[in-house]
Amino acid sequence: MRNQGVAITNVVFMMLALSTGTSSYFLANNVSEKKQEVAALTAKTGEIKSEVSGMNSDFTELKKKLGYEDVADAKQLDETMRSDVEKALGIADTNTTYRDVVETLSSNLIQKKAELADGYQAQLNEAERVSASEKNKTTAQKEKFSEQETTIADDHTKAIDDAADTKTSLQKSYDSQTADLNKLVADTRADIQAANQDAADFKESKDRFAAINEELSKRVDELSNASYERADAQIIFADQVRKVVRLNIGERDGVRPLTTFNVFAPDTLDMEDAISKGSVQVVRNIGEHMCEAKILEDQMSNPVQSGDLAYTPLWRPGEVIRYALDFHLDIDGDGRSDLAKLMMLIRSSGAEVAAYIDDEGVVQHGDKIGPDIYRVVVSEDSVSEILEHAYSYDEATKERIEQDEQDFLRKFRDARVETIYLKDFLKKIGYKETALVTEYDDDLRERHGRTGVVELQESGVGRQVVSPGVVAPIYLDDAEKAPESSGTTAPIFSGAKGKAPVSTGIVAPTYDKGADKAPKSDGVNSDYFSRKRADKD
Repeated sequence: MRNQGVAITNVVFMMLALSTGTSSYFLANNVSEKKQEVAALTAKTGEIKSEVSGMNSDFTELKKKLGYEDVADAKQLDETMRSDVEKALGIADTNTTYRDVVETLSSNLIQKKAELADGYQAQLNEAERVSASEKNKTTAQKEKFSEQETTIADDHTKAIDDAADTKTSLQKSYDSQTADLNKLVADTRADIQAANQDAADFKESKDRFAAINEELSKRVDELSNASYERADAQIIFADQVRKVVRLNIGERDGVRPLTTFNVFAPDTLDMEDAISKGSVQVVRNIGEHMCEAKILEDQMSNPVQSGDLAYTPLWRPGEVIRYALDFHLDIDGDGRSDLAKLMMLIRSSGAEVAAYIDDEGVVQHGDKIGPDIYRVVVSEDSVSEILEHAYSYDEATKERIEQDEQDFLRKFRDARVETIYLKDFLKKIGYKETALVTEYDDDLRERHGRTGVVELQESGVGRQVVSPGVVAPIYLDDAEKAPESSGTTAPIFSGAKGKAPVSTGIVAPTYDKGADKAPKSDGVNSDYFSRKRADKD
């Protein structure tokens, strides 16, 4: 039994082993086949992935060429392209392709080119027509201008002939006047030689001849440069009590304080030769066209009053009057030049000194000499007479100054600038000698290169002024004794023979209240009060 059980066990074991082997065989064969299938599928997947990658690359390249790189997928690309086609061509057909769009655009381009070509040809034809028309007009104008040119040439020839005739006539007149002038000069020279025939010194004769010749030139200038001067302003208010007037000129007119005006009667037409009745000096501007002035001088019988005219040769409304000054102009007659003082008088009224000869005889600003200068102020004495007493100059310097002064005046004569004597000039500007004027002169300091000192011009002579260091006792605080009166009374306050003046006890009838009779009027009113009464009536 035991062997039978072993046999059965072996049989079962064998059967199980056979069954297991068979199953393992078939299972191994199935796994092998599945692996082959998986390998085949993996290879197919790689091919598909490669195709997909190529398609994506082609799609990306296509988007780049079409200008739609930012589009994500084909559906969005299709929608975007159709939207652009609709915007460009107005075509909304879903079957329209990109090639259809290109063909449509090409057709439109060809059509536009044809239209532009036709328009250009039309414009070209129009331009040719206009050019031909303008050419015809130009030809006609050229013919017209040619006729005008011929006419102008004929007129020009006639004008030249007329000018030649005029020149001949003027030459004859000039020759005649030259002959008369030569005769006048010859007669003048004969008179001068006759006047100087007793002079033994040749130098003195030469100087005298130059003086007479210069005087004649100045007289000729005065006669040839006659002027007509009108008033600069009018007095619109006068207060004789306060000695104040108002003029109808002010800040907008450019008038300056200290400007002095001569006063003339209201009916005066030419201020050049009229006699003034007084003078006023501007104190301040009180309006655009009004200023206040004080009365410097007038007459009781003919006082300055409203309506009178004011004039000065140093000022014009809105203008700058330019003057030139000759050599050695002596205002106060002390024999010394008053150049600085005269320049101050001119400039204080707003006028300008354009050119002058300084105290060394050097012409200053000679390049500004021209016809725009109003007048040249000259001395009554000739330059030879002035230099005769100038002992500080040597003969060479005197000759140089005399020659420069003659050239200086000749330039003004050539420019037809009027000359005026110093005394006449001072009279016309209403100048009155009051006190010496001392002016700082920066030009002298720069000219001599001095620094640290004060250069002054005193009566026209430049020199350094130094204090002597002496102080009057009356100003010394530490003086030993206080200044005492001498006890002498000036003669004007003292009576006869040292006695105090005594009143005579006689009162003028005008002020004598106890007089038997009151003073009576002679019945004659002065012109001033007569006019006031007439104005009041």
